[in-house]
Amino acid sequence: MALNPKQISRLLKMIEHTQEVELTCPECLDHLDWYTQVSLDGAPLDGLLVHVKEHLAACPCCNGQFQLVLDTLDAVEDL
Repeated sequence: MALNPKQISRLLKMIEHTQEVELTCPECLDHLDWYTQVSLDGAPLDGLLVHVKEHLAACPCCNGQFQLVLDTLDAVEDL
């Protein structure tokens, strides 16, 4: 199966932004609640949370989960 130009571009971008330490999707999602709380509190991200942020920037699936959490929290606040 050949890659289309958009897929090739995305792959090259991912390679360019490869970090020395990268989380898997399950690892990222395991820490998503902590990351969300720290982000909403406006506290600085450090250590593991920096890697969660990097993963969310690179992974549309996990980022979608993060956006869903934020949307849910917004909806609960509106009640």
